[in-house]
Amino acid sequence: MDRGRTIETRARAPRLADRALLLRRFPYGESSLVVHALTPEHGRVSFLAKGAYRPSSGFFAVLDLFDTLELRWSARPGQELGLLIAASLGTRRTALSADLARYRVGHGLLELAALAGREGHEERALFAWLEGALDLLQRGAAEVGVVGCAADLAFLAMAGLAPALDRCASCGRRPEEAGERGAKTAFSRASGGRLCPPCAAEARARGRAVEGLPLNLLRVAASLMSATPPMLEHMRVEPGLLERVRAFTQRFLEYHLETRLRSRRSAPTHP
Repeated sequence: MDRGRTIETRARAPRLADRALLLRRFPYGESSLVVHALTPEHGRVSFLAKGAYRPSSGFFAVLDLFDTLELRWSARPGQELGLLIAASLGTRRTALSADLARYRVGHGLLELAALAGREGHEERALFAWLEGALDLLQRGAAEVGVVGCAADLAFLAMAGLAPALDRCASCGRRPEEAGERGAKTAFSRASGGRLCPPCAAEARARGRAVEGLPLNLLRVAASLMSATPPMLEHMRVEPGLLERVRAFTQRFLEYHLETRLRSRRSAPTHP
């Protein structure tokens, strides 16, 4: 009888293992932690790390943000939290916590991953995106703002929401570009990106907001979206222009996610 109950209990609480990046963590009781993490094979997972604050715990000083971890946990069907069994360090990224600018960008990327990650579904692409961006921030060869903008644009591309930057989002044609410095082009978040004059007029007639954006802003955004990590480490963008690209990208991102990103509320959002 006892053996039967043991077998039944184990069947209800399978043990799982995966690589993980912590998305959030907060205290539970006097010595434990509730942890939300992203894994490549199991998607977004949540579990309780009992006694994590105790120096004698195997979790002590292991469950840090930005580090790639190897985790084992049990999960009972119908329960919101699993139980963390073991945790070990895979890749440490201490530079992000030691530098405020890198920390802010990294924290914003964790928030995006938390919004996009699905429970019970593999998230290999999302995990690779997040881990790659954190690696860039850790190495420190690329400008922090460049990494942040490029990561946001890569996230949009991965989610199938990339803005049309060099062709009309409605008809697909490449609009004629004025040669003068400071030239602008029509852009609509609701329409999905850049618009040629006829499509811009049609969008306005339908009540969609259409703004004029500088062509050089869209060119920089296109370069960032297509750049590989080695290319990003050598890219230099004038700070004022980079801030405008960042603000444009954030507005587009938040429009299509239909939420305001909490980690970026204190940052300026207007070009």
